[in-house]
This record gives sequence, C-alpha cells and structure tokens, in this order.
Amino acid sequence: MDLRRPEFLYNRYCYEVFENRMSGRIDILGVAVDDFTFDEAISGILKLAERKNRGSYVVTVNSEFVMMARRNREFARILAGADLALADGKWVVFSKLILGGRAHDRITGVDLVEKLCARCAKKPIRIGFLGGFTHVAKTLAKRQKSLNPNLKVVFAEAGDPAIGYDLRLKSQLNRFGRVDILFVAYGMGKQEKWVQRMKSLDVGVFIGVGGAFDYLADVKRRAPKLWQVWGMEWLWRLILEPARIWRMRVLPAFFVLVLGQFIKKQFLSSSN
Repeated sequence: MDLRRPEFLYNRYCYEVFENRMSGRIDILGVAVDDFTFDEAISGILKLAERKNRGSYVVTVNSEFVMMARRNREFARILAGADLALADGKWVVFSKLILGGRAHDRITGVDLVEKLCARCAKKPIRIGFLGGFTHVAKTLAKRQKSLNPNLKVVFAEAGDPAIGYDLRLKSQLNRFGRVDILFVAYGMGKQEKWVQRMKSLDVGVFIGVGGAFDYLADVKRRAPKLWQVWGMEWLWRLILEPARIWRMRVLPAFFVLVLGQFIKKQFLSSSN
C-alpha cells in the first residue's frame, strides 16, 4: 500500500481538516458551532461536495436552534453530528465571540445558496433544491440558472418532510442520479430530521436553509441591507410575520443563559 498515492494523501488531508474544525468549535449552551468566516464555510462545503462521498450535512444555527436543542435530545444529537454547524443569527455570532471565537461573519441560508450557486457554476458540481411551497423550488432554480448559466441544477421540487412521503421522494431523487449539494428548505427541525432519514441517498452534502427559498424566489421580501448589518433582520421578519413571536419568545432566555455561561467561563479562568 503506497501512502503517497493521491487518494491516501487526500484522505489524510480531509481528516486533518476535520480535526482542525472540531478543535475550533465554540460551545454555546451545549451546541458546538464552527468558528468560521463566510469564505471558510463556503470552502468547507465545496470540499465536502468534491469528495464524492455521501451523507454529509450542514446546519445553520441560530438562537432558536440552540434553545430547541436544550429541550429536544434528538435535535441536539443531530446538531452535534453535523459536518459543519454554521453561525446564523447575530445573537449566535455575538455569543460565539464572547465565548472565545474569532469570526464575526453571520452565515445565513440565503447567502449560502447565492454564493454556493455562483461558485458551483464554475465546477462539475450538481445542485438540487428541495422544499418551499408549490413551485418555489422550481422558480428559485430558474433564477439561479439565469444568474449562473453554467449551474448544473438536476433537481427542484417542493417535496414533503412527512415520513409517509419518504419512499416517493427517494424514488424521485434516485431517478436524477448523483446530487453533490442538496439545499433543503423545510424549516427548523423538520429539515434536519428529514436529512437524518435520507443520508443513504446519493447526495454529497445536505444543507438545511430554512426559509431561504422564499426570499430568493421573491415570495417574501428580505430585510434591507442596513437592517441585516445592524443585526435587526429578526425584527423585520417579526413585523412582516407577527406569528413568529411565539418562536422568538426564547430570545431573552437565550441571552440570559449565554451571559451566565460567559460569567462562569470568566470565573473559572480567573480561579485557575
């Protein structure tokens, strides 16, 4: 066995990248989040896609994810097993920074879809869109194709995250062959649990992107850029969708718990 052969060198490289990534994760209330810049996240996803393995998955973590993981062991286990857990939401980024992180970038599902489609158009990477209502995925696929003419979109369907729909959806996906990156937009919790059931599919990387399709397909209007920079996109969504207040009720508790974690960490550091 020649350990200098390219495949062995590449596998060793991937292992080292994985080890470095795990050592760079920041614990936020029990959820490990990668301390990545946006460009590092894009590069990491492309590396996973180009390995031609199957079943890798990426989660975009916001404060609601963290709080849900605290009360749902299954969801916590899914987040812990993700190949990449990226910081989505200003509160998660802020928490990561005060708990020892370095990267200031917020990595949203909308931005991931846009940037990855632009990069994948220059590579032999096959893309799929799954989720949204009715024809949203198809509309998004057409828009991304118009923006990136060389983008290889092989699948675009609404699908259904219900277990009873699994066999039909597996059959649909298998007909299209290999999908290197599949964006999944079923919403928090549903998309991550669906991915766990579907990891045996010939999909290189699953990426949960929440409601990103609606914004990219212009079904909903995204917050103005200045609101995004100020970290107020959550307020914009709440104004447009008042029903979200039930989900956002956990934000004050999240802030208090993170502050407690920070104080505890500072106390332990000073006592050593």
